[in-house]
Amino acid sequence: MKNIPQIAALAALLAVTVVAEPLRFYIGTGPGNGIYLAELDAETGALSTPRLAAEVKNAGFLAIHPNRRFLYSTATGPAGSKQGGVAAFSIKPDGALEPINSRSSEGSGPCHVSIDATGRCLMVANYGSGGVASYRILEDGSLSEAVSIHQHEGSGAHAERQKGPHAHSIIPNPANTFAYVPDLGIDQVVAYRLDPAAATLEKAAATPVPGSAMGPRHMKWSADGQTAYVLNELDLSLSLFRPGKAPGQLEHVATVSALPEGAEKEGMTCAEIRIHPNGKFVYCSTRDTAKNGRDTLSLFGSSTHPGGFHRIATLPAEVSVPRNFNLDPGGRWMLVGGQQSKDIALFRIDPATGQATFTGTKIPVDGGPICLEFFQP
Repeated sequence: MKNIPQIAALAALLAVTVVAEPLRFYIGTGPGNGIYLAELDAETGALSTPRLAAEVKNAGFLAIHPNRRFLYSTATGPAGSKQGGVAAFSIKPDGALEPINSRSSEGSGPCHVSIDATGRCLMVANYGSGGVASYRILEDGSLSEAVSIHQHEGSGAHAERQKGPHAHSIIPNPANTFAYVPDLGIDQVVAYRLDPAAATLEKAAATPVPGSAMGPRHMKWSADGQTAYVLNELDLSLSLFRPGKAPGQLEHVATVSALPEGAEKEGMTCAEIRIHPNGKFVYCSTRDTAKNGRDTLSLFGSSTHPGGFHRIATLPAEVSVPRNFNLDPGGRWMLVGGQQSKDIALFRIDPATGQATFTGTKIPVDGGPICLEFFQP
């Protein structure tokens, strides 16, 4: 029994409770004070009070670099210019953000930024002017001058919202070969051939979203790159596409309403879309711009769900104007940001069914949350 001391020591070591580090998340507040940082305890669901990480105007949408050292956001453009901007920050060990540099977004109303899988190219979509631009990300995280600039053309059937193009997001596919731009103003998803090394975008194809006044806004790809989900803001629906035969082209498979049959749609618009980490479920948020308390979250079975692509449930969002929401990397929690109510509501997710249950927890956010991005150092 000479090994008894060693066995006892090992048992004591195994008995020590390992406390998981809280999950950090950044909050973009658009016209508010800037970018905030808060923490979620993944075991208990406790949320910390948000603290200011960086002062920047119009940080409406955020993107974190694959190396976890840098963060990028939409921002106010150059002084005296009608153009918007994009800003680069370094992420400090305590989560604070230190400005690196900023560039013009080469258009008005920047609303979305994304980074290619290699971390060499930043892309921005300009809602106001209806175009996109790309930039090289340098070794120190700074942004080059714009490398590619593209302006969309056309209009749609909606008299107020589709008088011209409105590029609403720009999403690289999992293969990192194309970047896709849902354009709300022209009812198309425009594909650009992506060259990460050169940080260039070259127009390749444009896929119409079937229907009239659909208003494609955001989209998400399945992990295998075989399914794209496009959220239609004006039609309050979710469309499923597959890669087409031509490079960058998409093939429409089905469109499903985000709301139950017979639901009142007047004054309602869709906002954000997310896929559960297990790939079986898709979520979207719907905003009540008339402020009648009809803000909702909808749960769908994905293309890999046993029941196929379909809406499973719709439930209250528990905030006013849920412009953005996000799921933690483990797929157990959902943060829902209320742009109008200026708060964040916490939901617990059942990974087996996808169902979301409001926990009763809310935290206030100065300026109102517009983008929520989890960060794991």
